[in-house]
Amino acid sequence: MVRKTSEMVEAGILAAVAVLFAILGAYLPVLGALFNLLWPVPVAVCGMRNGLRWSVMTLIVACAVIGSLLGPVKALFILTMWGFPSIVLGECMCRRYKPVKILTFTSLAIAVSFVLDILLSILVLGLNPIAMIFGNIARVYVEIEDYCRAMGMSETEIVAVINMYKEFVANMEIVLPGSLIIASPLLALCNYWGTRKILAKLGITFESLPAFSKWRMPEYLIWPYGLAMIVLAFYADAPELIMNLAINLYYIVGFAFTIQGFAVLFWWLNEKAQPQWIKTVAVFLVITVPLLGMFIQLLGAFESVFDYRKLKERSL
Repeated sequence: MVRKTSEMVEAGILAAVAVLFAILGAYLPVLGALFNLLWPVPVAVCGMRNGLRWSVMTLIVACAVIGSLLGPVKALFILTMWGFPSIVLGECMCRRYKPVKILTFTSLAIAVSFVLDILLSILVLGLNPIAMIFGNIARVYVEIEDYCRAMGMSETEIVAVINMYKEFVANMEIVLPGSLIIASPLLALCNYWGTRKILAKLGITFESLPAFSKWRMPEYLIWPYGLAMIVLAFYADAPELIMNLAINLYYIVGFAFTIQGFAVLFWWLNEKAQPQWIKTVAVFLVITVPLLGMFIQLLGAFESVFDYRKLKERSL
């Protein structure tokens, strides 16, 4: 009876924290985004400490209170976007899965939630959030044109700038699915890190991820990466659907190999006992110089084949 009362009190407190996160996320202009991204943490903490039943109850209570304070639409979107990932994260941690397994399941849950959130917008509100985003971006064309005229640019130069911007937006629209897939593990990592930190304060420790210099992507990713490169390089006249799939595949796997390339770079710098500022400068140069970024991506791809660090037995 005492344990049940303790679980109930703890679930109530964590539900209140989740409500506070939602309020801060709705009204704080900058930090609000951080509270929105970390909204699953209180529910996950409850799931880890008290099990699946109490994490579900915390989620329901929190969304009910959010609905009364911020409106049912806000509560519904929080429920569809973060409800499933928060329960999955808490349950995986409760079962003491390895960090990589926890991040894998949580990433999949977040990817599913992205789809549910978009479908909810279309079916319930009759709004397509993707069309709205790119529709708002398109309105910027007029402002860019006015700014270029104010700068004294010729009509030919203005048209060139507008066309370049339109091409950039069109490319953003193509890689949007890949961007959501890439965002899923990043959001999962943020929430795992936040949950792990809070649980550590409560005396519950979890195995940390391997050192970044020892991160390794599955070697089989080299095959979709090579396939995407072949399609983009030699089949420019392929159907639009095939081309878009190849672009997104290259974007997703290329991002994974870029992370691995950075890991190889950090491993090499560690082997040479280089100071921390060298790593900072290297990261800055890779981000700002496209040619170096491509080199790091290829370095990560070659690592999957040649295994410079001899880590295949510890493959992620």
